[in-house]
Amino acid sequence: FWKYLKMMVDGLGMLVTGKVSMNEVTGPVGLTSVVGQVVNQAGYFALLNLFVLLSINIGLMNLLPIPALDGGRLIFVLLELVGIKVNKKIEEKLHFVGIVLLMGLMLLIISNDIRKFL
Repeated sequence: FWKYLKMMVDGLGMLVTGKVSMNEVTGPVGLTSVVGQVVNQAGYFALLNLFVLLSINIGLMNLLPIPALDGGRLIFVLLELVGIKVNKKIEEKLHFVGIVLLMGLMLLIISNDIRKFL
């Protein structure tokens, strides 16, 4: 678990710092070609490993402390457990901003996939 978490955080860090370009990032559209390449080059067992890796990554990404993700919600729950009350309107606005940013990121990645595909 910790190994995968470190790999994911390192990958995100490289993306944010510019050590990895957006051309090396793929989303759901580009994933179709990756799945085809994995099956042709390594077989169905490697495809199963890819699906496991993707599931782990999605789960870990969901736990990041970003508003609109489960990790962001967990932060607010932990704050309430230690006695810090957060205004619900502020929490809603933070989650809304998080959703808007995530949707923007999704659109960027999908448009990048389509650009690479064409």
